[in-house]
Amino acid sequence: MKNNFQALILAGGIGTRLWPKSRRHRPKQFLKIQSEVSLLVRTIERAEAIFPPENIWILCKPYHLQEVSSQLPDIPSGNILVEPSPKGTGAAIIYGALLIEEMRPGSTVTVFPSDHIIKPVAEFKKSIEAGMEWAFRHASVVIFGIRPSRPETSYGYIEAGRTVDQCKGHKCMEVTAFHEKPDRRTALAYIGSKRYLWNSGMVSFHVPELRNALDLNAFSIWHPLLKLAAAKDFLAEQRQTRKLYSTLPEDAFDTAVLEKIACCHPPHGSAPPVKLVVFPCSFDWHDMGVWESYYELAPKDENGNALVGKAVELDCRGVLMLSEGPNLVTAIGVSDMVIVSEGDAILICPRAQLDRVRDLVEELREKGYEKFT
Repeated sequence: MKNNFQALILAGGIGTRLWPKSRRHRPKQFLKIQSEVSLLVRTIERAEAIFPPENIWILCKPYHLQEVSSQLPDIPSGNILVEPSPKGTGAAIIYGALLIEEMRPGSTVTVFPSDHIIKPVAEFKKSIEAGMEWAFRHASVVIFGIRPSRPETSYGYIEAGRTVDQCKGHKCMEVTAFHEKPDRRTALAYIGSKRYLWNSGMVSFHVPELRNALDLNAFSIWHPLLKLAAAKDFLAEQRQTRKLYSTLPEDAFDTAVLEKIACCHPPHGSAPPVKLVVFPCSFDWHDMGVWESYYELAPKDENGNALVGKAVELDCRGVLMLSEGPNLVTAIGVSDMVIVSEGDAILICPRAQLDRVRDLVEELREKGYEKFT
């Protein structure tokens, strides 16, 4: 049974929320943040505490293949999967899972983003193993939720319902609703209620059960992909796969799949094709795709200022200032700001508005500054 537990590591993101440090040519998962190795390598090291090497798969964009291969020389080349074309996590996770299923039938797949810092590994291992066990033994998709430590406005939230069971000492709870990135007041209310969890992006599912859910009419957009997978043609018909994949939506897995599963109502008297549950996790978790996580982890002075590299402040409070290149960054009398000098670009943003960095990157592209992104 456990020999068919597989890890799918997503290494294709661009990381626009961490601009200007994360760029299209050098995204966040390839960066060394508070470590001698990249976030991707650290993700692999965590996975190796749970899975044998042959059961670890990396999915990346075509233009990231060389960097992934360079950073992971010990990973067999056959375990590095390449998206047929750049898409969101919805298409990427479904494609990766179906491709693994084509090679390893009956797999239970656990998806890991490659831009997280997590510790301790022992606690992480216990939580993931409990969730995988549940996903295998039940017709379910298991989401790993994180108890919020701050009113973060850049994350999606999961509203947890009643506890339905326990697995290896971990609570298994109903998913009542998904909530997209809230404003600060709403995020504060979420923390106060203790029923809301950060959506970590980590999920476990038994692939045949996920396929059963995707066969429903609500997921008709994916049916051609399922049909191609059923014929075991992903590898044999690469041109057809690329053509089909290019027509798929850009949506995230949460909105394209999980939220629809939560809303699916099977015919009267029928059981749901797949259950959706959340495992609250207590390990220390940081999504390094947002600047607030960078600030949270950085050493700070008595006024809450985090200065990284060539940075000098005067009478500032709660400021993250970062310059690891040739430029000196300075600030006087400002509070709760992020000031980043990286290469040929500078970001100045209130910490309360960091969720708008992604919008800024889109604005840069629209105004012809694509080369800076």
